[in-house]
Amino acid sequence: MPTQKRIIQTSVTRNGKKYNVRIAKDKNGYYACALRVRTRSYPSIDDIPVSALKRVEKIG
Repeated sequence: MPTQKRIIQTSVTRNGKKYNVRIAKDKNGYYACALRVRTRSYPSIDDIPVSALKRVEKIG
């Protein structure tokens, strides 16, 4: 059974750069996602690394 997700934000800004990824929350925490990819879950939005945001934005 798929996990429930709730979209929290539609973009993230880190170090002055805007990343066009969605931030969602599941039972394990927060993650960045796009149409075809998602990161693993992190305890908070600020814990999601910039490298993961770049990867999600690139793959889309």
